[in-house]
Amino acid sequence: MIIKFAAAAAFMALAAAGHAMTVTSAFGSPDSGPAMGETMLVDFNSTTLPTGYALSGGYGYATGTTSFAAAPAGDTTQYLYVSSALTPNNATLTAARALKSISFYWGSIDAYNTVDVLGAGGVSLGSYGGSAFAPANGDQSAASTNRRVYFTAGSGQVITGLRFASTGVAFELDDVAGTAVPEPAAWALMIVGFGMVGFAARRRRATTPAVAA
Repeated sequence: MIIKFAAAAAFMALAAAGHAMTVTSAFGSPDSGPAMGETMLVDFNSTTLPTGYALSGGYGYATGTTSFAAAPAGDTTQYLYVSSALTPNNATLTAARALKSISFYWGSIDAYNTVDVLGAGGVSLGSYGGSAFAPANGDQSAASTNRRVYFTAGSGQVITGLRFASTGVAFELDDVAGTAVPEPAAWALMIVGFGMVGFAARRRRATTPAVAA
């Protein structure tokens, strides 16, 4: 599926060697928001995460720009950050439910920031440094250093979380969104529903009387 944004948004596709996952991004402020079909999963406005999501490792919360983190341009809400000043200098966000896609708003990107997309069993599906999303100069006043980054799992893959790491001042992020992989029961209902629609259509054709010429 091709996702279209406003003309002002820039797009970038990254080829992840050995992985079928698709990565795209849209830079600028304000946040371009979740992709079509995605819903907001975690907005970090509360330190209590929604049911089914967990954070582990070293992390903090902030609002606005402080001495230890810079708010993504245009973001006035509470956001999450990891930093080399914290121990450990990384944090992992995990979801209890498998996801087909996940995205988040990455603020004032720096080359020393890294995000790993996690798959089944916590295995990394791909690791992406800030330098892959140029310009990664950490300019807090430039909207071009903020990006909504989108990850879509490839065939046979699922996404179970994200790992954020920073070897510098901070990795700031907000508003994680995604699309859940349908449960087996949901797939079964969809298949039954399609079957019933097809059966009803065939039945209508079979019972429609012929019109004499």
